[in-house]
Amino acid sequence: MKTTKIFSVLSFALIFATATSSFSGVPENKNNQVTANSLVRYHVNVILSSEKPLCNIWLVEILDEGGRLVAPAKPYESGVTGYDFFERGPVSGKRVAVLVKNLFGDRYICATERFTNPAILFGPFCAGKTYRFDLFPTSQAQKN
Repeated sequence: MKTTKIFSVLSFALIFATATSSFSGVPENKNNQVTANSLVRYHVNVILSSEKPLCNIWLVEILDEGGRLVAPAKPYESGVTGYDFFERGPVSGKRVAVLVKNLFGDRYICATERFTNPAILFGPFCAGKTYRFDLFPTSQAQKN
């Protein structure tokens, strides 16, 4: 009787583990599902020239040629220099990385305002590859 209970419990645990593992991770490419190899990765580096942190709340964004978000924006965090964004691919066109002030939430009057020129890449952007953008916040607006 003990052996039967042990095998029943082990069988139940094995069934549960199999069912759980089949629903976790990156799904297979059945019925147009997203896999790691079907995503384009955009890596944005925010490189500050001074040690003063940014005042106010800032967002790191990736936009398409129409100014629409490609992926959800990520809040800038002091000390974090790299941000990853993912988009289903392959895609072509223009992608723009920007650092913008959050218009909602708390805002402060800063002694030094920061300006950041956008980083722009044109492509085709292939699935499974990483594309790098570098943003350089400065205390003066640069003339284009």
